[in-house]
Amino acid sequence: MFKAAIRVNKMTTIAQLRGASLHAQRHDETGKARVREDAEPGFGLAWSKAKDDRDYLAAFKAHKAELGAGERKGSPLCLQAICVVSPEWVQEAGNLHDPENPHNRQLFDQAKAWAESWGGKGSVIATRLDLDEKGGAVVDVMVSPVRESRGKPVISTNKALQELKQDTGERNEYSALQTSWADWCREHLDAEIVRGTRKEITQRQHL
Repeated sequence: MFKAAIRVNKMTTIAQLRGASLHAQRHDETGKARVREDAEPGFGLAWSKAKDDRDYLAAFKAHKAELGAGERKGSPLCLQAICVVSPEWVQEAGNLHDPENPHNRQLFDQAKAWAESWGGKGSVIATRLDLDEKGGAVVDVMVSPVRESRGKPVISTNKALQELKQDTGERNEYSALQTSWADWCREHLDAEIVRGTRKEITQRQHL
């Protein structure tokens, strides 16, 4: 039996997006410290709407321009969804840190597909699966849902999460995300995957 778990951080400032970019690019001390001795810093699978797959600020700007979306003052610019499955599931198909491992590729692709299933088509601005750390089987997905408000497209993470909560019937956003991600993994990755807990997240060596 494998586990699926998730954690979500709300990015409310440009500075947070810039900081997340520096971490993804391994320019900050935390990012540098996570790299395995035998690994190339920044090695992994990554995609974004920007030229640099790990520049989240540029990806966010490209996202806004692409969809013509505005912002709500004080509201999150995007969500960082940290999507986790048991490393053992990835290792069933090969090395945990191999980009050619089909389970790594499936996890990378399905994390983005899952986020867009509730965030909306085109809502994901960047995804990243680090393969330079000791751990693995963790995908960072930056999702910036856009909804219509007074006839105009506006970034609205709160509305997207409220919709997800209603769709899953869960009491709060956290539970809705956990249930939704686990269900998606079970349907699209492996029928043996079940919903994990917050503990699965905190035990992982990942920002």
